[in-house]
Amino acid sequence: MKKFLLSAITALMALGASAQNWYSGGQVTFGRTTESASGVKSTQVTVLPEIGYNVTDNVAFGSVLGVSYRKAGSEEKTVFKINPYMRYTYLNFEKVSLFVDGGVDFGIGRAHGSTAVEYGIGLRPGVSLNLNEKFSLVAHVGFLGYQGGNGTAKHNGAPENWGLDLNSNNLMFGFYYHF
Repeated sequence: MKKFLLSAITALMALGASAQNWYSGGQVTFGRTTESASGVKSTQVTVLPEIGYNVTDNVAFGSVLGVSYRKAGSEEKTVFKINPYMRYTYLNFEKVSLFVDGGVDFGIGRAHGSTAVEYGIGLRPGVSLNLNEKFSLVAHVGFLGYQGGNGTAKHNGAPENWGLDLNSNNLMFGFYYHF
């Protein structure tokens, strides 16, 4: 028991000593659109908090855990998401870093009384602007990989994509705090 407590205290001290390697942040989105042909209005709200750990200057591991809500006409869908990833920073300038996140996306929720499942695997390129030692702005643009879902998820707006998607509709901004 004493060895276990000593090991636990040592691990906590090591974690505290390397706390500057942790970061947290995330993304919040809100959108409202009207389809011109049908006049159907849709609303989407997404809250995706994120936490990660810089293993080295070039490698980090993290995860996004959040919720997405979409209503289009009379159809509603709420999906809880978890997206673990590994980040590789391939260019690091004084204030700007270029990176790519390789990860797995998984979401599960309810729509029309049925279970909606969304999934994907792929790469997301990004850029980080380090404002100072504690804060940075992060942007992801595009996706290379596969995204899909079961029939319920697809019927309620989940995409089914395979390939490269580089467009302004796939631009995400985030804000990080570094411990």
